[in-house]
Amino acid sequence: MKRLLTLFCALAVALLLAFPAAAADEAGKVYNLRMQVLQGPDMLWLYKPFVDYAKKASNGRLNIQLFAADQLVPTDQMMQACATGTIDIANGSPGYWADAIPAAGAEGVLPFGLRNINDVNTVFYQRGLLELFREAYAKHDVYYLGPQMTDFAFLMAKKPVRTLDDMKKMKFRAVQDMSRLLGNVGVSAQYVPAAEVYLQISTGILDGVLYGGAVAADGFSYQKVAPYFMVPALKPAMDNMIMSMKTFKSLPPDLQEIMELAARAHNLYVQTANWALEFETRERMKKNDGLQIVEMSPELVASLTEAAMKQWEEVAATDPLAKKAVDIIKTYCKEAGYL
Repeated sequence: MKRLLTLFCALAVALLLAFPAAAADEAGKVYNLRMQVLQGPDMLWLYKPFVDYAKKASNGRLNIQLFAADQLVPTDQMMQACATGTIDIANGSPGYWADAIPAAGAEGVLPFGLRNINDVNTVFYQRGLLELFREAYAKHDVYYLGPQMTDFAFLMAKKPVRTLDDMKKMKFRAVQDMSRLLGNVGVSAQYVPAAEVYLQISTGILDGVLYGGAVAADGFSYQKVAPYFMVPALKPAMDNMIMSMKTFKSLPPDLQEIMELAARAHNLYVQTANWALEFETRERMKKNDGLQIVEMSPELVASLTEAAMKQWEEVAATDPLAKKAVDIIKTYCKEAGYL
């Protein structure tokens, strides 16, 4: 972890040197911003590099206060809260508001499409997805700072899931786009705020959860009530960094650019930090919580993949920007040999 922080700090210093001094009439103004994230209180350390970078690069003019999941607004309402200015910045998951922003169904990275960190970064920064989602979110008075690929979305449950029949006997928590995917293969799934999942599994309302990897699950202690961890992942766990359009436009141009670069640098940091901790966390869970890694059958994976391909087309049909996003991802996946 120290090496990752050192790498991040070195990147931050390099980017700092790219900024001219602020204009004299702006240099003394401090912008106090409130940011809510997806993670619980124990995971706020993950966002400290983003906060520190923004403060240092702006010479103290950007002061961001962090809030954990649901502390200011319900997690699934963070986009709307940014739109109204209730909060200034959010680290959210696009699946929460795919109904309001159809293109977000592709932003979350379509199931069984992109496979790794390089895939995600390439389609966003080299194939036009960043600009596309800025256009989509702007229609809702939200500025899209950039993607935040945290890890991958894994299924955890009270019992092992190896076959489709196993899965059909259970009820899962998933965000909207993944609930639709599971529903398309006859599996019951619904959205529940992340902070409520532990209680609902422990009381038998739910049997499992589709969330992030071991690091993300550990923030809510899911492994204590759902100790079976299914592989492979269903898709990259794709979050984003969004901001109130009104707040973003109130910043001078140099601070706007700092916010964009802070989000881009943090994307690299969170990708590598989470992945570095993933297997270490799984081993600790095995020892302390009896976590068991379960391989889903090829037949189950094939059924989910087939359903995912249909969902790609469903997403593409919802909106012109959604179709453009799906086409970008589909073209890349074909070139990479995934399709």
